[in-house]
Formats: sequence, structure tokens, C-alpha cells
Amino acid sequence: MAELCIRIEYKDPLKERMLSILRLCFPFWTLLPIGYAIFYGANAFSVGGISEFQFFQRMTVIVTAMLIPFIALSIIKYLSHSQLLIDKGGIEIPPDFSCMRVKSSYLAWCDVDKILVADNGKDKTINLIARSGSVLPLNSSAMDATQLEKLLVTIDLMVDLPKDESLIQLASAVKAQLAGNQVMLEGPSYTDIWEDELKRRFRPAAFMPLEKGLVLRNGTITIARQLALGGLSAVYLGSMQNGKLVVIKESVVPPDYDGEIKDKAREMFEREAKILIQLSHPSIVQVMDFFVEQERSYLMLDHVLGVDLKQHVKQNGPLRQSQVINLAGQMADILHYLHSQEPPVIHRDFTPDNLVLTDGDKVIAIDFGAANEFIGNATGTFVGKHSYIAPEQFRGKASPQSDLYAMGGTLYFLLTGQDPEALSVSDPGLKATVAEPLRDLIKGLTSVNTKDRISSAGELKEKISGLEMIV
Repeated sequence: MAELCIRIEYKDPLKERMLSILRLCFPFWTLLPIGYAIFYGANAFSVGGISEFQFFQRMTVIVTAMLIPFIALSIIKYLSHSQLLIDKGGIEIPPDFSCMRVKSSYLAWCDVDKILVADNGKDKTINLIARSGSVLPLNSSAMDATQLEKLLVTIDLMVDLPKDESLIQLASAVKAQLAGNQVMLEGPSYTDIWEDELKRRFRPAAFMPLEKGLVLRNGTITIARQLALGGLSAVYLGSMQNGKLVVIKESVVPPDYDGEIKDKAREMFEREAKILIQLSHPSIVQVMDFFVEQERSYLMLDHVLGVDLKQHVKQNGPLRQSQVINLAGQMADILHYLHSQEPPVIHRDFTPDNLVLTDGDKVIAIDFGAANEFIGNATGTFVGKHSYIAPEQFRGKASPQSDLYAMGGTLYFLLTGQDPEALSVSDPGLKATVAEPLRDLIKGLTSVNTKDRISSAGELKEKISGLEMIV
């Protein structure tokens, strides 16, 4: 599959039941076979004078018993494959026992001849029919309404074929179901949001990152190595002439855009960069300079020693509630400072990747998404990571409350070790044991509707101060 890949949850009830049974029977296919092999081996070889055949027979029994756990684990791994994988080339479909499919299948979009929906009474089956005549069935009941809509919108964008009436009816029914279930939002529907996201992810864009050793800024900065790469931007570690290390953030407007758009983008970048340079806070990375070279825009930031919260949790596991409350207080101070500026500075990417933990458990915010907003306005993309983006930011209307939403998702990640569900309320209590007040705080930060969300960083600070005694 290609690097840009969409994953859609696809649950086969029969496989789920088999997985549950295997997991419940864990002692029987692990402890008992291993214990039996040890006990049998100890007794089988305690007497001497056995023949080669008896030795081979007893070793076969022992090896067979020892293999049972590995066989069971392999079966669990096979049954756990429960996602549709979609890229620009085609779709990979996992095993589905209810559709009599025992192995994964791949179908290229160019080989799709037609798509029909069969109504089997209780369930509907989406049949992807290849030009060769083979049929790949997808059971609609294996997906919830949100996942099914993602699939239907993806098919609509990827497959350039006349839509059958049965497919149109299914799409309308799913859309109506979601409209009845979802929280009413101002602006586009989830269908519109997902369609925009697909176009953004699969839009072609030529972007080549800088090579190690390249010299920038009139020979004053040498690129040491690449730190991150994504979309139309990259982050590098650079070295100045005096040996000081700096971070260089690069953003590019694609060359096929006209001069007016490029000029507007550069103007917006310069305005944002000047605002960031004026910021002065001990928990915010210092933006030192900005410059433009070879149609590329650069921010130069101070280099901060430490590990970002994403890596910290990956290496050490979810944090204790007391740690999370302490970090939340620091984050609230950062956002309160940013949002108190005139005009308010919106970070736009306040996520675990962009919060560095230094010695002494101090958090420093790095890598502003604000200075990249010009790319979004010029190219129709947006800044931020999917799981942490507030709905209004997804629609291109970021506000200070959007940073609060991202912070709520970040706290959820710190407590659970998992990214939050995109465009939804985050409740860490569903994944971990979390005190009710802290759980309510995170739900209040991630309310989908801004009217129900915590209104400001100042209000957030007051709520966090009331949490310090709960753990």
C-alpha cells in the first residue's frame, strides 16, 4: 500500500467472536501446553535405556505442545486484521468469514468495473465487481455509520464510474442516519469534512526537502539533518557559524500556483513571523528570525533540549494523573499568554509532538502552526494533526478555543497513550482509570460545539487549580 493510506475499521462478527474465545482461553493454550511439555519431558526422560524411536516420539510430543501457543498467537494476529486499507491505487480488504473470504484481497481502482449494493434483508452488501468478473463483497454491518460513510465518500472520489442507484440509496440512508445522530454543528457536515480531507491528502504536490550540508541565510546556517517532514513543510536542525544549534522550519508554496497567490502567502508568512518573534515567555520556544530563499520561507527557532510528549509517552507509557495535572497547568499558562496578545496568537498545532518536556518536568511549546497558515490559505490545506483538530479549525475558522480543543486531546493522550478520536469529545475514562473531575475537564475542553467548550485559557486555569487536590 502507498504511504498515504486511509484506514477504515471493518469488524467481522464471526472473527470477533473467535478472537474473544481465544483470548478467554488464554490459560488453556499457553500455560497448560507449556506446563504439560515440561512435566512430560521431566518424566519421559527420567528413565534410561529408551530407543531412538521412543526418544523421537517423546520429543515430538514435547515440541508439539510447545508450538500450540505460537500457533494460537498466529491465529490471533490473523483474526485481528480488521481494517480496510485504501490508497490512490486501490483498496485492500481484510478476511471476512461472513462473506466467505479467508484471506486479504486487493483491488486496484482502475480494475473496478461497477459497484452494486445487494439488500440481504437485515444487512446490505457492497459488491466491488472487477473487470475480470470477480466480486469482492463488503458487509455494511461490519462498519459503523461513520466508517461506512468514509468508505462511500472515498469510493465516490476514487472510482470514476456512473453510480448505480443502489449505491446512491445506501449513501443517502447513511447520511440521514448520521444527520440524526450527530451533534448539530454550524458549517459543513461530516461528509463535507471527510471529502475535503481526502482531497487534501491525495492532492499531488512536489516538495523536495533540503539536503544535509546545504548553506542558508547568506552562509550563516548549515543544515545538519532533517528532523521532520510532512506535506509542504519540513523541520531541520541547523548549525550557525558560532556553533549554536537552531531549528529551521521550512514552508513551500507549490511552484504551479500563480504569482498573486505566492505574494499573498509570503505577505501572510511575514506578518505571522513578526508576531512570533515578539513573543517572550519561558515556556515558548524563541523565534529568532525569518527569511525567504529560493521561493521557500523559513523560520529560525531556538533549539530546545528535551523529548516531546509523544515520544515520552511512547517510551514510558501513560502518565500519572498528578503529572498530567501539573503539565496541564503549564499548558494553560502558555495558552493564556498566547491568547492574551493583541491580536490573540493561535498556536494551531498544540499537540504532544509540539510540546517538549525538559529536565525538571518543564513543558516548552515549539513549532507553531500559526506561521504556516499562509500555506493553508494558498493551497486549500490546513495546519494541524487530524486527531487534535477542532471542528471549526477543520473548516478553516481557527480560534483560541481551537487550541483548547487540541490541549484536551493532548491530555487524553497523556493519560491513555492513544490519540483521541477525531472530531469528537475525548473521554479518557473509557480507556483508563481517571478521576471524575479530570475526566470532566477533558470532555469540557473537547466539546465539539464551541458553545459547550471551555471558553478561555483563563477559565481553564481556574478549573485546573481546583484539580490539584484530587490525586
